[in-house]
Amino acid sequence: MAEKSMAEQMEELKVDDGKKGGGAKDGKKKKVAAGDAGGKTELSPPPGYMEERLSLYTKLKEEHDALMAERAEKDSKSIKVTLPDGKVVEAESWKTTPYQVAAGISQGLADATVIAKVNSSVWDLDRPLEENCSLQLLKFDDDEAKAVYWHSSAHIMGEAMERVYGGCLCYGPPIENGFYYDMFLDQEGVSSNDFPCLENLCKKIIKEKQPFERLEIKKETLLEMFKYNKFKCRILNEKVTTPTTTVYRCGPLIDLCRGPHVRHTGKIKALKIHKNSSTYWEGKADMETLQRIYGISFPDPKMLKDLMFDHRPRSWRELPLRMADFGVLHRNELSGALTGLTRVRRFQQDDAHIFCTMDQIEEEIKGCLDFLRTVYDCFGFSFKLNLSTRPEKFLGEPAVWDQAEKQLENSLNEFGEKWVLNPGDGAFYGPKIDIQIKDAIGRYHQCATIQLDFQLPIRFNLTFVSHDGDDKQRPVIIHRAILGSVERMIAILTENYGGKWPLWLSPRQVMVVPVGPTLDDYAQKIRDDFHRGGLMTDVDCDASCTLNKKIRNAQLAQYNFILVVGEKEKTSETVNVRTRDNKVHGERSVNECMERLKQLKASRSRNAEEEF
Repeated sequence: MAEKSMAEQMEELKVDDGKKGGGAKDGKKKKVAAGDAGGKTELSPPPGYMEERLSLYTKLKEEHDALMAERAEKDSKSIKVTLPDGKVVEAESWKTTPYQVAAGISQGLADATVIAKVNSSVWDLDRPLEENCSLQLLKFDDDEAKAVYWHSSAHIMGEAMERVYGGCLCYGPPIENGFYYDMFLDQEGVSSNDFPCLENLCKKIIKEKQPFERLEIKKETLLEMFKYNKFKCRILNEKVTTPTTTVYRCGPLIDLCRGPHVRHTGKIKALKIHKNSSTYWEGKADMETLQRIYGISFPDPKMLKDLMFDHRPRSWRELPLRMADFGVLHRNELSGALTGLTRVRRFQQDDAHIFCTMDQIEEEIKGCLDFLRTVYDCFGFSFKLNLSTRPEKFLGEPAVWDQAEKQLENSLNEFGEKWVLNPGDGAFYGPKIDIQIKDAIGRYHQCATIQLDFQLPIRFNLTFVSHDGDDKQRPVIIHRAILGSVERMIAILTENYGGKWPLWLSPRQVMVVPVGPTLDDYAQKIRDDFHRGGLMTDVDCDASCTLNKKIRNAQLAQYNFILVVGEKEKTSETVNVRTRDNKVHGERSVNECMERLKQLKASRSRNAEEEF
């Protein structure tokens, strides 16, 4: 099969959101799934250097593969591979790979192996063996394998960074706890608001199982390949002293790298981008300023949740430490118990874990309760509170429970809302505050929870250094969820609003309706202006529908506002405003209308249609 063009490959690599209405043009940016949290979005079209770089690489790779096939045919011979237990395995030079040796022993072993070690040198699992050798198969718990795993993860993040920022990548090494990548950007910087976009793109790259390909190339050819990137050229000119060196490719990313790497991007099972900072090229203050992004990854998602707190020593000065995680949870509910979105087997929860000292519990609980009230006030929910205390079968010291329960009680009293004591109903690992919300038809739902946990810090041996130097102090964990199951909350909100979403929450905020086909261009311009203003806006240019039918369709679809435009509105640059309940507000200027809708959206008003 012929090698695909860069354009074809990049099209495959894009998130499939172009189906909703056409691709971006003229260098405009195209959003990736779940990536619009106020940060960056993936560039479309991609940076021009990607296609030039890949085109040269593809030509060289074809030549290399042909030579390797010829060598395998001509020079292959029987070799002996000695395993750590002394067992000797027969193999063929230039053909047999470490992965094939591992699979011959056990497929489970092959799948769990991160990297090989051939004659004491780390070696790609898919790189053919060349001579008689000793072979070790390293898993993630080996330090060298961990470094390779995190280095491969850095390349995944580097690919995402190129596709989002289009800058010049510099260094991307593994470090003690994870990895980072430096990038030079001409003007703009990096913001933590960009992390959702980058993480979603990393997940997509992982899902695609892009193979890591190794290629040895002449230095002068590499200078041509990386001529767009002065930092890579510096590395080649100043650090590379041999006639050739290696690059690795995954997807559209091609980078100078000694390697080795994992077999493909799908070996990375959990990846988190957690920090960014500025730095200087090679740490020299008189050199260019670079943007550095840090990440961590693991072969098991559970490992990512664990070492969050304990991946390095902690001080009392860092507490309280608050970490949020919209994690995916699974429950094997009986099929008869499944109900729409209110009870499902796979759901996401707005989980948060707050690590604090015993003395900080009261203040942190106050913050949780204030947050709860703010969110539920936005939705228009009333709620009731229960304090659930120590059960009969509990773990820990009674004095610790008594102190914690007293702090929870103080927090609830200061909160000022009515609460009820629910003795003996706490979890075995800590007391909790249960919150039930009341919907429009008077039903109560358990959504939010605020739960103390004394046992997880013990199970994971979490400690911090106290202000008097004692490094064996245990933190307390507060588990906090406000929405609870996001799916269940969506179901509750849908029923609560009867499908008539308030403006700030509505997926259908504005519909622009042209009187006739001659107004389609003006209507589309209005739609684009409002969309750029942050309002979810559509336009109905269906020539087969009458004006009244278009308005009625928009009202039935529960668009909060319908903007009708005719010749008069086009001439005066206005819109005629009405609501889904057929309340007519009349003619307003485009700017006035947009600003008012943005104000109402920001205010999170539940009666925006009346207040317009």
